[in-house]
Amino acid sequence: MNVSKQYVLKTRIGVLAVSMIGMAALAITPSYAAIAQHFALNNTSVQMLTSLPNLFMMVAGLIIGKLTAGKINLKSLTVGSILFVVIGGLLPLFFHESFIFLIICSCLVGLGQGACTNLTQVLISQILPKKERESTMGLSTTFINIGGVVFIMGGGQLAAASSWVNNYWIYLFSLLILLVVIMLLPMHPKDVSDDNHQAKEAGKIKLNKYVFYCALWAFLTMLLNNVLNNNISLFVVEQGLGATSQAALTSTISLIGGMLCGLIVGILGKKFRYSSIALSFLLYGISYLLIGFVHSLVVVFIGSFLVGAAMSIAMGQFPYLISIAVDDSTVSMALGIYVAIYSIGGVISPFVINPLTAMVKNLGFNVFSVSGILAIVISCCCLLVKFQKNLIKNSLN
Repeated sequence: MNVSKQYVLKTRIGVLAVSMIGMAALAITPSYAAIAQHFALNNTSVQMLTSLPNLFMMVAGLIIGKLTAGKINLKSLTVGSILFVVIGGLLPLFFHESFIFLIICSCLVGLGQGACTNLTQVLISQILPKKERESTMGLSTTFINIGGVVFIMGGGQLAAASSWVNNYWIYLFSLLILLVVIMLLPMHPKDVSDDNHQAKEAGKIKLNKYVFYCALWAFLTMLLNNVLNNNISLFVVEQGLGATSQAALTSTISLIGGMLCGLIVGILGKKFRYSSIALSFLLYGISYLLIGFVHSLVVVFIGSFLVGAAMSIAMGQFPYLISIAVDDSTVSMALGIYVAIYSIGGVISPFVINPLTAMVKNLGFNVFSVSGILAIVISCCCLLVKFQKNLIKNSLN
């Protein structure tokens, strides 16, 4: 069915606005060092502000995957999800003397973020014409990183200008996103199916092993990606490479890497058809080894840029791979399971990486050098098992 260009443009902008919530939980990371000092916490404890929200992202992925497979209005779900981020992000401005309360608020943000992450892909696949979907999926990774730049850099600047509490003012940006979504996302989407014979059959959800393979590799991606999110602020300050504002800039550069790479994810996907996921792990390995062994702020910036690029490649490809691995009626549930499983990687990241680092610390390794070696090993395994090649060939049969 033909739909107007104005409808498509407004809908795309609304969907891309939803994707900007994708890194909202990381807004507080520039203030890790200040929060740890204020509450007398160790590194692993303060990292709970971003690792525990990943657990709620997992819950959100399962719930939204089930709800979107039903008949609940997508716009209502999306608005409700963003409201969790608004409430969880702004409450600490008024109540911030309890670290437990800060964690609860972060978990609310994680719940909303996880739901929005899943809803972005569902919205693209269900309310946009088929010819717009692939390009919009690629753009969504760019907008995730643009949102991340605003949340992390803005939060860091607010904290540097006053105190870590002011970092939470950046969640006013999520309120702006909410208003854009309310205005532009259609309450009753037009029929954009190209073939009425391919209409979704209610109740015909058929998952296959490739959904879980994608989720497993995405789990490892999040486990590695959160090494930067959890440690870079503390690393920059502890190594004497800079202060809170430089730590925020480091995270921002990572997001810029993701934003720029997101613009060419589709091209990279075609160029490295069977190896783009392995390529992302290789980039993680190179970047973390650079950060871990070359103690220089400039090199930290370069490594952070590559981490952002790696994340953009991986998270731009996984939803596409899932979309070709299952039929249309299963996509929303498959994406929910995918989000739920990969979120666990973010939760357990400090519990895996920190003990590994402690085991080899006396040999001169740090959290980034350990993670770099681990990423290289995972990249090689990904190539050896031919994960992408098998998935793509199976989808053509």
